[in-house]
Amino acid sequence: MLELGVGLLVMSFNGFIHGLVLASTGVLLERLKWWAAGQPGIMRQTSAMTCSIVIVMAAHFSGVFVWTAVFLALEILSELEEALYFSIVAYTTLGFGDIILDEPWRILSGMIAANGFLLFGWSTAFQIEYLNQLRDAADATQGEI
Repeated sequence: MLELGVGLLVMSFNGFIHGLVLASTGVLLERLKWWAAGQPGIMRQTSAMTCSIVIVMAAHFSGVFVWTAVFLALEILSELEEALYFSIVAYTTLGFGDIILDEPWRILSGMIAANGFLLFGWSTAFQIEYLNQLRDAADATQGEI
């Protein structure tokens, strides 16, 4: 039960942080939307999307680092590189299997994968919605010319 509690707590914390980052990024990108929709559009839209992707990936890296810190703090893994590597491999659902958690903590392997899977899905939906908004803004701007 302890590992379920730890896993749910970390997943909730990461979800909260991810939500804050997406909401803040949304506010920033709303301000960039009309600039990005202007001419020449393709470079501005690409710049705005790149900005969005970099910020969202930073949120994913923070999630990986939170898991890494938990693994080290609870002495589930003992080395920083090992904990970071495992966190990245599990969070991205790559799952090489070259590092596995001991039996009392192995359920966390699936929980970190589920955490990453859900947050990557949320980020993808966010990026697609922003791209649609950029296209709508570009269409509206071109209609004014």
